[in-house]
Amino acid sequence: MYRFIKAIITFVCLIGFSVQADEPVPQSLEELKTAIEKIRQDTNTPALGIALVNKDGPYWIAGLGEANIETHTKADENTLFRIGSVSKMFAALAVLKLQEEGKLNLNDKVRDLVPEIQFENPWEETHPIKVVHLLEHTTGWDDIHLAEYAFSAPDTMSTKEGLDYHPDSRKSRWIPGTRHAYCNAGAAVVAYIVEKITGKKYEDYIEDTFFKPLDMQSTSYFQTDLYQQKGATLYTNNKPENYWHIIHRAAGSINSSPKDMANFVQFLLLRGATPSQQIVSSTAIDRMETPETTLGNLSGIKSGYGLANYTSGHKDFHIAFRGHNGGVFGGLTELSYNNELGTGYVFMINAGNWLAFDKISKTIRAYLLKNHKVNKPQPIALPEKFKSLGGYYVPINHRNQLMRLMNVTFGVMKFQTDDTYLHRHPLLGGWEHPSQDYATNEDYLIDSWTGLPSIALVDDPIEGNAIQVNTDLFKPASALQVFGMIGLYAALLITTLCSLLAIVIWGFRRLAKKTPADPSVWIRIWPLAASLIFIGFAVSLSLGGLFIQSFANISPLSITIFLLSITYPIVSIASAVILFKYRQHSISSWIFWYAFIYTGLNLLMATHLAYYGLFALKTWS
Repeated sequence: MYRFIKAIITFVCLIGFSVQADEPVPQSLEELKTAIEKIRQDTNTPALGIALVNKDGPYWIAGLGEANIETHTKADENTLFRIGSVSKMFAALAVLKLQEEGKLNLNDKVRDLVPEIQFENPWEETHPIKVVHLLEHTTGWDDIHLAEYAFSAPDTMSTKEGLDYHPDSRKSRWIPGTRHAYCNAGAAVVAYIVEKITGKKYEDYIEDTFFKPLDMQSTSYFQTDLYQQKGATLYTNNKPENYWHIIHRAAGSINSSPKDMANFVQFLLLRGATPSQQIVSSTAIDRMETPETTLGNLSGIKSGYGLANYTSGHKDFHIAFRGHNGGVFGGLTELSYNNELGTGYVFMINAGNWLAFDKISKTIRAYLLKNHKVNKPQPIALPEKFKSLGGYYVPINHRNQLMRLMNVTFGVMKFQTDDTYLHRHPLLGGWEHPSQDYATNEDYLIDSWTGLPSIALVDDPIEGNAIQVNTDLFKPASALQVFGMIGLYAALLITTLCSLLAIVIWGFRRLAKKTPADPSVWIRIWPLAASLIFIGFAVSLSLGGLFIQSFANISPLSITIFLLSITYPIVSIASAVILFKYRQHSISSWIFWYAFIYTGLNLLMATHLAYYGLFALKTWS
């Protein structure tokens, strides 16, 4: 859940973080323990809970560091961490369990099951939202809005009350079952469906059906007395976070320990069983791991996001890990396993440190794969329909509408082809090297990261020709569009820096000569003022991750954002009016044209922001 907030603030290319090539891969468990502890210390991560597990159970389980740095409380295998969106896996398992009992079906219409839950789907008559869409994030809904993120829900708040609090986000933006877009509300709706069918509170059903049989005795969705005693304090930039009472508990509220989570990883490796009993069938776990409801899945893509279970890989090992990760304010978790290796792991840190998270993940995977022999199929010549894909592509399955501007400006991918491979890489960098996607048939391409069919050409009902890569959907964009947008940001920034420097010189000269401001000053001051307002707007938005409550409620911060988003286009227009007013005055031609270009850049940027919904932006709505 946390990653949505981070994405609004800044564009972070996490894939760029990696274990350096000159760092040796741990060859023994003791070397791995040493490497993990070194990462924890080097990244100033207070505590880490970790478990490595095979079908026989955990073979390393530990808590490292301090669960609370103020009291110097040591972490151990019973320390409770917040696992965030890994919680969604239990929502999927609940549905699969009820389906096996004949009480529910993945293809049931949500409107039929829970007509009292508000959502809007313009295509409901022909393409209704089904339970499977909730779990595979293919409803087309926006992710939950800031008001939902910021609301601190009391533990007594029911699932239904949480869904009724702010239903505005649940509106399909495209036909359900065509594009993936991660949405936390889906798990909450599933939880309510489970409650209606079972007659139990969702959290009680999960405890009775999964936590107790899996001997996850300390695991809970609530801030229990045990959590008060054994819970790790979460930190952001070394500052402790308050306990986040998540409004949609099913989506990310579980607290658990390395010891308990080791049992859950073993359950997944045993294909739905504990050492003593089968809880769900192995075919249920197979379905959990298999995405089916995007256009790309219909074309053969097997990677991506199944029922709260996603695929990932490691370098070019052609091997797929399954699982989920999660994040809350000040805490990050990854659960991952591989059936071929017969092993898996979970780790949890009490810091919002993505660099530590990425390094730990890659170090564990490198260790698990140290003896794995890459089994790469012999590729065929790249089919003609893929050879023509060279160019620039922008994503169109935005997780949240507020992210659209960032995605289409800074999330551009560049595709290149040769006789055998499709090479993909982010235009602005971040990957160690371009991909080498290849074909074994005419239908799809295989990504060497997971070794799974991952890339297919699709016909999107709204955008037309598009290409799906794992869960991402892209459409082609012209070089003019791509570099025009990036160039606009760069040109405005450079011009503003030049103007700030110049205004100091102008100011001293004016003061020294004691001369009044003439029209040449005004035509330069107004566009500079507009740019400074734009910078203030951007900085104010960036504070949202630090002051989420202020960001999502009526407050000095949210009012400032609202006013600046209105003021910027007004001052930009005023700059043009001033320039037009003084166009006939005796002004140096270079100053006039400089002001003309500067004013034009601001007008273009104001239009750009308005197009993406950032005019009169009310973050509290």
